[in-house]
Amino acid sequence: MGVLITNEWIKLSKKKSTWIMLVMLVMMVFGLTWVMRIASSGEMLANDNFSRLTDMTSFLNLFVVIVAASMLAEEFSRGTIKFLLIRPYSRTQILAAKFITAFLYAVVGTAILFVSSFIASNLLLTAESPMNVVEGFNGASALIVALSYAGTNLLLILLYLSLTIFISAVIRSQSLAVGLGIGVLFGSSMINGLLTLAMQKYPWLKWNMFNMLNIKNLLPEAMGESLGTAGMSVSVEGSGALDLYLSYGQMAFSLLIYSLVIYIVTNWLFNKRDVALS
Repeated sequence: MGVLITNEWIKLSKKKSTWIMLVMLVMMVFGLTWVMRIASSGEMLANDNFSRLTDMTSFLNLFVVIVAASMLAEEFSRGTIKFLLIRPYSRTQILAAKFITAFLYAVVGTAILFVSSFIASNLLLTAESPMNVVEGFNGASALIVALSYAGTNLLLILLYLSLTIFISAVIRSQSLAVGLGIGVLFGSSMINGLLTLAMQKYPWLKWNMFNMLNIKNLLPEAMGESLGTAGMSVSVEGSGALDLYLSYGQMAFSLLIYSLVIYIVTNWLFNKRDVALS
């Protein structure tokens, strides 16, 4: 299994696009921070930007989706999947190696985003210690808040990876897999908005997968409760007196369950379908 993961990482690292996307991420972090400096006339504090990772997690997720969609669909498009299958590894191991490699790429991207946000914020904005308290997070330091956002986003990435690899395994077309993966990433807010209206009539819809993508909005409440204040829940706008509350913990657990179920279905399909038909 370790050999498979190593081979997948080598293949990924040899692609120029793999590193170009990370360089673009760093450039966008510095660019957006510079815009914030101009807009605030240089009065914005570094931790206000750093604690939220310069609001660049969506772009990181986009790059991870593109990488994950290409890893499996590209094998089918080029026909190289057959060379993988004749090796002494099961299809389950091959799929797991690709998933783990894509997640490792997400971890590397998260680390780069974390460091670049810290450097850009303190270079271009009013520098301050990352141990300073961030307003609105009940006494938590900027470092803790930034780590919390990074960890929460990695939970979201697990779901995005599961969905993207599922699409790749079913469609087996690199361009369609990338396109649909991006569609899921950016179309989820629209779908969630429509489901929000339905939640007023059917409260059980609060457990729908797309509602879990709002988990980052719950971080202030979640961190507030861990420090002894009430909160850690969010209501659906316009829900009135209906019980449409989910806690951060419930959303985090649901994200893990949804990711696991989708991955299991993907693994079943990947093992079931004949490669010769692709």
